[in-house]
Amino acid sequence: MALAIDMVGTRLGSGTRTYNLSFCEYINTHNIDQTIFIFITKDYLKNIKINQNPNIKYLIKSNIFTNIFFRICWMQFILPFELKLRGVGQLYSPMNMSPLILRIFNIELTLALHSNLPWVYFDMMPGNYLRNFLTKFFMQLSIFVCDKLIVDSEFAKNEIVNILKLNQKKVFVVYLGIDKKYLSLNKNENFIKGFEYKNYIISVLSCVKYHNIINLLKGFKLLKKEKDLNFKFVIVLQILDKKYYSEIKNFISNNFDENEIIFFHNLDSNYLVNLYRGASFYIFSSYCEVFGLTSLEAMTQGCPVLISKKSALLEINGEAAEYFDPDNEIEIKECMKKVLFNNDIKKNLVERGTKRYKIFNWDNTVKETLKIIKQ
Repeated sequence: MALAIDMVGTRLGSGTRTYNLSFCEYINTHNIDQTIFIFITKDYLKNIKINQNPNIKYLIKSNIFTNIFFRICWMQFILPFELKLRGVGQLYSPMNMSPLILRIFNIELTLALHSNLPWVYFDMMPGNYLRNFLTKFFMQLSIFVCDKLIVDSEFAKNEIVNILKLNQKKVFVVYLGIDKKYLSLNKNENFIKGFEYKNYIISVLSCVKYHNIINLLKGFKLLKKEKDLNFKFVIVLQILDKKYYSEIKNFISNNFDENEIIFFHNLDSNYLVNLYRGASFYIFSSYCEVFGLTSLEAMTQGCPVLISKKSALLEINGEAAEYFDPDNEIEIKECMKKVLFNNDIKKNLVERGTKRYKIFNWDNTVKETLKIIKQ
């Protein structure tokens, strides 16, 4: 019985795209004893080796299906028939939604859910109301019709089970892994031209309201005022909410001097290794995460982590991070000050982080996912 994996999705540098690329890279190295069809769009081809495993067959679709509306139409009305024609008995949908009529075709469905945001902070979702409503609608229906649901943390499982009153027995937890570029022993030569790799802190995040960026800036402003610091705040940003980005830019222009806050937009992730390595600390202030990879990436480069004590972030980062209330700018400032000026605390965080990130690897993610699909 063949297995299919639907990875037709966004072209943006999103978490789901990162998941898809990493999953494909690692599944190619596994000993596969069945035929697996993986549906991808053309833009994935520059990142995936499609002839590496003889039992894995990549089916290439047009980039038009990266558009959410075209993607949903293809997924609901074309994909089920294509699966049936190819003799597929199981479908793995790793991007939050799936076809809703698979039971008619006697195809078992395993769904992966990488966000609880639509049920927890719907008003903070980027994009227009109709798009967000349809996204939530299809995500929720997909959860109800799937045979098995995979989530990224115990927190995510408990939250979605309680919100949607799901049967816990059909919900499984599989932790994500860290991209191998952060684990390589080879020297990374990707440096940003003209950027001075000293005296800065860093945050890597999307421009969305639930990432609470303005409160981070308020805390940094308080710290600079109290300590008269010659430090910069580097923000690696993907702009998903243009209105919120305008608010951020206005706040910066009214509260900081030129070049105190440095933005790198849609930066190639290969440049992150040296940015993490040179930073005095990494900070992240999200309200809503079911996992959160960037803090673990920072740990791989010996960068201390300061992070919001919300959602799954405590579970994933454990004792390897310094925590703060993302709504309290004074607490954010104090947390920054503690790590910046106490070498013992900083050293302790680095040592704990070095142990912590090793828990999460993609070999385990792929192995556990395939095991759940087959059982």
